[in-house]
Amino acid sequence: MIACARLVGHFKGMTWSDVRALQLRDFNALVEQMAEDIEAERKELRRSSRGRGGSGSAQGGERRTPVMS
Repeated sequence: MIACARLVGHFKGMTWSDVRALQLRDFNALVEQMAEDIEAERKELRRSSRGRGGSGSAQGGERRTPVMS
């Protein structure tokens, strides 16, 4: 039941009756595609949030190592 609700929320335009009419192999394929989409979104979010903050992002991603004198 939870997977059905997630499918309806993830794939815009899909309805409960669409999910109920799916054959099992089609349902499983959509669940796999949704999982891949969510994983790709997570990776993109991590990738985009890496360079934020600190002096590195202000200088185009250049890393600076402090020098002891």
